Amino acid sequence: MAVALFFGLLLAGCGLGPGEDTGDASLLVTRDYGSRVLFDNPGLAVNESSNAMRLLDGNAELETRYGGEYVQSVDGLSGDRKDGRSFDWFFAVNGIVAERGSAQFPVTGGDRVWWDYRDWTDAMEVGAVVGSYPAPFSTGYDNRDWGVEIDCLGEETACRMVENQLEGDGVTLKDRGENMRIVVGALPDLLEIPEMKRLNRGPSASGVFAGFGVGPVLEKDGKPAPTLAVEGLRVDGRVGRKYGPDAGLVAALRRADDPPVWLVTGGTDQAVRMAAAALNPGDLARRYAAVVNDGQVSSLPLP
Repeated sequence: MAVALFFGLLLAGCGLGPGEDTGDASLLVTRDYGSRVLFDNPGLAVNESSNAMRLLDGNAELETRYGGEYVQSVDGLSGDRKDGRSFDWFFAVNGIVAERGSAQFPVTGGDRVWWDYRDWTDAMEVGAVVGSYPAPFSTGYDNRDWGVEIDCLGEETACRMVENQLEGDGVTLKDRGENMRIVVGALPDLLEIPEMKRLNRGPSASGVFAGFGVGPVLEKDGKPAPTLAVEGLRVDGRVGRKYGPDAGLVAALRRADDPPVWLVTGGTDQAVRMAAAALNPGDLARRYAAVVNDGQVSSLPLP
């Protein structure tokens, strides 16, 4: 008995128990790109042994596969293939879709964990989402030493709006060599950046259900000027709606292990300002990407 007690104390001292509390994390469980909320709790206590799967397991009935590394079913809603379409569970932490399994991804106080059941047929690689804002800028991600920067490629007004919004939401701009970036500018200003080129190749390349096409010719400085306009895509990648040049877009992309890049853009400078105004927790909550049109903020992909 003395030996058993000794080893029990030794194991406890080695930190094999749950470990110390690290604060509260939030857990959001949805389906169909966040369009339907199944569970939402912003205050779940987590400790040093918490991970994304355990957090979910403590609040839902799970079925797993591949030795417990992969979530197959949550409360009876299971990964499936229907009519040639594939459906499964995916998770993001602080707005970034994790690059390893949920059982291997630690969760600490302040983290925002989002599980979503979705059709991934046309966009398996969704790297980042906007619906956990102000994360990841306010929270960081997976102990990465990333900074936060604004790339102003358009007019200064929208850039200042973005900077003020970030500051108001507790985000500090800091250059650490490898930064999470928010690119601000009208669609024509962004044409040459890699993220816009990926966006133009569709959701399978960008993970974003938005594109852009030629808009109407408008007057600028007394001269006719062709415009670009945001296009909203459906889950199958088809164009669901062609918005006018005055529509704004807030979207997030990520390539491999790189820091995410957010786009705050639109067809005109006014559209960019509207997109910048939507950079707040209320307007972006539970959205993969957001389109701003006629004073309304809507989710992408379109239903």
